[in-house]
Amino acid sequence: EKDFVSLDINGYELHTTKKKPPSKFGSISSAVLYGLCSFSMAFANKTVISVYKFNFPFFIMACQMILTIIFLESLKSFRVTNIPKYSLKLGLSFAWPAFFYALHSVTALYALSGMSIPMYAAVKRCAPIITLILSVIILKKHLPSYRIVTSVFLISVGCILAGLGDLQFDLQAYAYGTFSVLVQALYLTLSQKHLENSTALNILYLNSYNTVPLYIFLCLFSESVEILKYGKFTDYGFLLCLGIQTSMGVLLNYSLFLCTAKNSALTTSLVGVIKSILQTVIGFFTFGGVKFNPLNVFGITLNLFGGILYSYSKYVEKT
Repeated sequence: EKDFVSLDINGYELHTTKKKPPSKFGSISSAVLYGLCSFSMAFANKTVISVYKFNFPFFIMACQMILTIIFLESLKSFRVTNIPKYSLKLGLSFAWPAFFYALHSVTALYALSGMSIPMYAAVKRCAPIITLILSVIILKKHLPSYRIVTSVFLISVGCILAGLGDLQFDLQAYAYGTFSVLVQALYLTLSQKHLENSTALNILYLNSYNTVPLYIFLCLFSESVEILKYGKFTDYGFLLCLGIQTSMGVLLNYSLFLCTAKNSALTTSLVGVIKSILQTVIGFFTFGGVKFNPLNVFGITLNLFGGILYSYSKYVEKT
């Protein structure tokens, strides 16, 4: 019988084979690495998109996927991992999850361009309600416990109240954010089936190869003219931020896998909650902050509390 660890992403569990027990240093360092990457990613994206006005998600994601491929191929070359060589057959087996991942990543960047970081985090925390519905419909899972249902309800109501109280409400950004959560849930649901015979690192490898042609094509078709007109490619500050953002995207995906493999889904989930709290607090005071509105603050607080309750409920169920 195989041992498994669960990869918990926004309330959805993906399973992967478990390796030999890691050292204490490996466990702690992987959790810290994931926390730093996860915390920094939203701010890195926001800096490039909002501060430098480089709102070209297809180009950004193409760069991230190309760098991911280089990174994973390097791991293979040094025999750090034994990922199977990419083939058309393997790629086609993961075509639909990769398609929904591409939709999710691009719409999430579009959403972030028009939302504050606290509101972006609040919308992202609504992922569990979609994944719960899909897990019952597609994977035929049982209905969750009342604690889980309550936490999902608080997350969702909090998000709605926060949106109603958002004085900088951007309907298009909220639509992109909602859609990104929906397609992310589809991506994770389909990935769950694929991971029964694979590992999370293999999925990252297949996903990168599958999506990079799509990103490049869409970039050439819809963004290339505007990118050529962009006037800050000689700005070292911009190039540094773009490099950090691209590298962070690669490192975040890998650190998510690494943290869960060396610790547990619970550790990864708790690190995510801590990250979410810090992002929300700091997001109130950065990139123009959030204009104070009691309903908005109450909604974000309720949404955040629901996220904490969700993680606690998962902990109780696992113990």
